[in-house]
Amino acid sequence: MAVEFPSDYDDSKLKYAVMLAKYNGKYVFVKHRERDTFELPGGHREQGENIAQTAARELYEETGALKYSMRQICPYKLNNYGMLFYAEITELGELPQSEIERVLLLDEPPHELMAWTYPDVHPKLLMKIECELKMMDLKKYFKKSELIPAIVQDAYSGEVLMLAYMNEESMAKTLETGYTWFWSRSRQELWNKGATSGHVQKVIEIYGDCDDDTLLIKVEQTGAACHTGNRTCFFNRIK
Repeated sequence: MAVEFPSDYDDSKLKYAVMLAKYNGKYVFVKHRERDTFELPGGHREQGENIAQTAARELYEETGALKYSMRQICPYKLNNYGMLFYAEITELGELPQSEIERVLLLDEPPHELMAWTYPDVHPKLLMKIECELKMMDLKKYFKKSELIPAIVQDAYSGEVLMLAYMNEESMAKTLETGYTWFWSRSRQELWNKGATSGHVQKVIEIYGDCDDDTLLIKVEQTGAACHTGNRTCFFNRIK
């Protein structure tokens, strides 16, 4: 089932609000009385509501959340349009009488797709929300410049493999795919490291420096990192 994330949307066409909610660092899932599976909180927009009001109402009705902060993330499109939200709950009250039987607090989302009520949709929505949240946090690294240096290091040996440049788009694709994407200053285009050679870089960790203008990316390197065929680009010893 194809889920789209359009950049533009018509507010009048938004029919649903779906949210990733967390409480004390745990993922908040809900179980419907008539189902044995888990789902993200959310539901239909009612007449007279704006979409933020829908999200707030559904969060309370399905989880009992009394105090929380909420961020609107982005629209999505399946058959109809909906809006994704992120909620950080600080106080949970009694669950209101509704079709929701109970709230589940999980350390991580269910691994088995069969555990999800909507296995073709909700995992993709959750992944999108988490990716967008990371990008919101990482925007500070692009305040000084549209391009920032990214040092790539072997996550296991500590060897420095290469240096390339990233913009917001390449960072987004790196977070989305789990493999490194960069911006080529010579070709003026995005490039996926190893897409042609097969020498891909699986991202293990990403760090930012103290000045918020350089990234350190720890990877699991397949093959050589350098286009010359050397393991690392830093093979010319000067001293």
